[in-house]
Order: sequence, then structure tokens, then C-alpha cells
Amino acid sequence: MGDVLRMTALLPALRRAHRDAHITWLTRPECAPLLDHNPLVDRVLMLGDATLATLESLRFDLALCPEKSVPACALLDVARAPVKKGFGLDAGGAIVPMDPDADALYALGLDNHSKFFENTKSAQQLAAEALGIPWHDDRYVVVLNDDERALARGDRELARVRDDEVLVGWNTGCGPRYPYKRLDVDDQVHLMKETWRRLRTPGRTAFAMLGGPDDADRNAEVARRLAREGIAVAETPCDGGLRRGLASVAACDMVVSGDTLGLHMALGLRKPVVAWFGITCHQEIDVFGRGVLVLADVPCRPCWLRSCSLETKCYRSLPWDDTASAVAEMADGLLRDGSWDGELLIGELLRPDRVPPPLGDSPGPILHLSEPA
Repeated sequence: MGDVLRMTALLPALRRAHRDAHITWLTRPECAPLLDHNPLVDRVLMLGDATLATLESLRFDLALCPEKSVPACALLDVARAPVKKGFGLDAGGAIVPMDPDADALYALGLDNHSKFFENTKSAQQLAAEALGIPWHDDRYVVVLNDDERALARGDRELARVRDDEVLVGWNTGCGPRYPYKRLDVDDQVHLMKETWRRLRTPGRTAFAMLGGPDDADRNAEVARRLAREGIAVAETPCDGGLRRGLASVAACDMVVSGDTLGLHMALGLRKPVVAWFGITCHQEIDVFGRGVLVLADVPCRPCWLRSCSLETKCYRSLPWDDTASAVAEMADGLLRDGSWDGELLIGELLRPDRVPPPLGDSPGPILHLSEPA
């Protein structure tokens, strides 16, 4: 889902290149709400039983697939368009670049050393170049409606935070595909307590727990343990869906998160972030000059593994003191100046002697672009 939000950064460039275009976005049903109210998308198609029939009926001038997965590439092949960019399938079912523009991203997916240690481009820039779209560091396109903005105001009132105070959002969860993007409850509590202890004006700062349906119980446990310590903490709804989650993120002045959907929501809503990275590549995340990136203190990161046999896990090996200080300093800076700008990297990208194991690509959306005759 985070990739869906991240790929919305391609929309401004598409509009610049094709000003009168009619843009259709094809994605999974559970991701579609992330595109609600997006002024740069004309139509959202959701994957389902009628997907093939729909694609066989529609005609496009340009079909784009930035995702290297068999289902996505197969759908690109089905789409009726004279020009196709990105990734498709050959006759044997292998994923292949559609033209030389996609060669670099294709090769990056086959070379762990280049992906982990040499690449310095964000994921959206890599995708834009693979699709032949001129890249100009565009932001995500995420739009809230009036009702959602009202929900955000309600979350601030629930946390008892005034406009001249700071609400720090803590996104504690992650999707099931990569469970190591989530901190243990004990570590989460420790980090939040240490951050609170470092705040210069804790009386003007509060914490908000953010997450999805799978995070409700853990968020409640974290909130209970913090409240016993006298820390101002509020729980936001975890079961209201993606749009409700966006509203809760909008209520916050800054967000702390792993490399998950919550991080991309915060970036889409232009919040300063403190983001920590274990298994994933921090280089592919653009914080747009308003963020702190924290690297786990292990020699084997990044790896993109879904499971790990090592005794010391990356998500339990963050530089805790430095991370807590970074969160506190960002919150204090927002209180003092009303804004926070800058980029900071905490930790070192170590180059292990061994070659990391093969990686799998995470899912992303498909864009179909159609220019009226």
C-alpha cells in the first residue's frame, strides 16, 4: 500500500507530459481508497473478476507498469495500447523490461550489491526513469476532504493538544509481508519513554498511537504502559480504514515510523518524519528535506528478508538513545520555530563481506494513461 502512495509522485510528471490525458489507475481493492479525491487520476479500476474483460474492452494510448511481478506484468500484456513501458512478460512467463528505459531498474533488481550499497535514487525516481517519465522530484499526491480534516481536528482535541502544541504520531505496526518492520512492544515503550524524558517542554507535547486493525491491541498496551508513567498519550482509531488512518496522521505534527504505509502517509501529508530502517533500503525513501533516517546497528542490513535465523534481529538493534534524541529535538524544534526542516542520517550503511541473499520486490500499482483522440 505504501508503494501506491509513493507512485502518486509520478502523476504530476504524467500531467506535464500529457496535459489533456485521461489517466486510469489499476490497483487492488484494498489500496483503492488511497486514491480517493486525487485530482490527477480520472478513473480507478480495482482488480477483480472483471479485470480482464475490462482491459480487453478499453483502449489506451500508453500503458505503464513500474512493478516487477508476474500478475502486474501479465496485466500490462493484456492491456490494449500501442505503447507499453516498464515491465511485462516474455512468452515463457519471465519478467522483462519493455524497452531500454527499464533496463537499469531491471538490473538493479538482480544485483543486491548495487541495490543495497550503490543506488542513491528514490524508488519513485527509479520508477519514473523506467517508464520514460521526466523526473523533477515531485511530491506524493494525497488529498483529504472536509470530513477527513474534521476527523483530524477531532483527534487533536482527543489528545488535548492545542494548535500551538505538538502531537507526535507513533506508527507502531506494519503489514504481514515483512514483520521485521515493526518494533517489539517493550522496545516501542522504551523508545517513547526515552523520547519523553528528553523533551524540553513535555507539558506542550503529546503522543498519538497510529496503526491499522492488527495494531489495536499492541497500541492499547503501549498506551497503558506509558500512561502509568504520566506520559500524555492518546489512541487513534485503528479500525476505520485507510482514509480514517490518513486523517489521524494529518492530526499529527510529526510522525515516527518504520518503513511502512504509515511513513508514506506522513510523507504524502508533508509531515516531518523520523523513520527507522532494518531490512529495507533507506536510500529509496525520499523525505523531501524534512526527516531523520535511522539505520539499525547490524552489519547484515538491508536484506529484504521476510524471516531471519540470526539471534540479533535488526528491529531490536536500533541506536535507541540517538533515535529518542532525534524525535525529541524534532518535537522541540516544531514548538520553537513552528516548522522543522533538514535531513539527518543516524547510523552507518555497513558493507558486509558476504553477498546478501536474493531479494524479492515489493508490490506497486499499475498506471494506464489514455490520451483522447
